[in-house]
Amino acid sequence: MTNTDTPAPNRVASSPPRRSPGIRRLRRTIALALVRGAAHATGASLVGLLFWWITHR
Repeated sequence: MTNTDTPAPNRVASSPPRRSPGIRRLRRTIALALVRGAAHATGASLVGLLFWWITHR
């Protein structure tokens, strides 16, 4: 039997290493800040659009 006839060993897919709690907290904080900023900007633009619509009727 040659080396090419032997089957490859079964390998278990390893999971990626977990991030540290500090990194996870930082990512969560950044994501929350972006969502809150987008919500604030959307609300401000809707209020501005409503104000413009009322004053230009």
